Amino acid sequence: MAIASMVVFAAVVVLGGCGARDRGSPSQSWSGVAVDGESAFVGTSDGRIVQIRLLDVGGETVPQPGQTFGPPEIERNATQAAFYGTPIVEGGRLYVGSYHGVAYSMRADGAGVLEDVREFPVDGNPLSESIAGSVASSDGALVIAASEDAGEGRLYVLEASRLDDGLSALQVERCRYPRSDLEPIGQLWTTPTVVEGVAYFGDLSHRVYAVSIDDCRLVWNAPAEVGGAVVAPPVVVGNKIYLGALDRVFYEIDRATGAVRVLLTADGWFWARAATDGRRVYAPTLDGTLYGYDTRDRTFWTYQEGDPQPILSAPVVVGDKVVMASDSGAVTLLSAGGTRLDSRLVKGGKVRAPITVRDDVVYVHSLDEIITALRVDGDRLVTEWEFDVSG
Repeated sequence: MAIASMVVFAAVVVLGGCGARDRGSPSQSWSGVAVDGESAFVGTSDGRIVQIRLLDVGGETVPQPGQTFGPPEIERNATQAAFYGTPIVEGGRLYVGSYHGVAYSMRADGAGVLEDVREFPVDGNPLSESIAGSVASSDGALVIAASEDAGEGRLYVLEASRLDDGLSALQVERCRYPRSDLEPIGQLWTTPTVVEGVAYFGDLSHRVYAVSIDDCRLVWNAPAEVGGAVVAPPVVVGNKIYLGALDRVFYEIDRATGAVRVLLTADGWFWARAATDGRRVYAPTLDGTLYGYDTRDRTFWTYQEGDPQPILSAPVVVGDKVVMASDSGAVTLLSAGGTRLDSRLVKGGKVRAPITVRDDVVYVHSLDEIITALRVDGDRLVTEWEFDVSG
């Protein structure tokens, strides 16, 4: 994709996707799939959370319709809802943030799946507040990057058990950054990465933050400054943070000091979260390139399909391999060194939701609301099942 076309494409994504201010316009859900036990959960473009029951029939998994939550927020804002973040399931509860700025907790096990719903609304302009990323969980805390208005955002840290119990918003909130009596930071369209009690995240104002989730204090002397808006959640390897930005630069940031180092200037913008196996980092771009970076050898490799399509879907690591998907609808299996091993074209068109993985099975959610489960079998991708969420 030419640079000019890529920029136009990204502008459409930024203004027509999760940044749109027109709440009544149609949306496209980019929720990944959360799998827990005998259920899978996914958010949809019409504001539902859908359970898919995974039945074992003769040793094979057969997906069946389950319970549905939503559409929420219609009465509150009289506009269309959507879920962009991937649900997470912990301790028998499902947590997810809506585009209309509400964090939800609901049952995810037993007969009452997607019931006993609890809510925490973020503060802000009712026409603009949103949670565009996923909820992060760490040691009983829920960490949320929220936009409160156009160009403004804050990090919220909630007590999960108090939200589960339906306590008031004041009792549920542990802290926020910045405090409510201080000016907000830039708009947030990301998911925080929480490691050892610190949330790392970037904003659209070209800054990256390290914030303690105990008291919401900035860990560094000042936010790290980068050259472009940050949408991709960072990944942490050892004492370094790795992330790309919309200035086409892939950065390394010191966890202790916030010192920034430029590693690479790419031909495309970095939108999706990178993946890591603890040594290598795999970062996709909007021009259809996947960059592999070895943090020990400090070497890069690149992979690009013959007809490159934008990559907005976060890749995943499965064993010693990496799985990626693009707007072509192709899901590709690569070696750790970037050699193509196999590829499958999934149903449902473009793939922009993050790929998720459980054991050796990856789950892909297409824009046409079709879930495909693919098993990594050696050097092959094998289709396990498909399910049309739209019914």
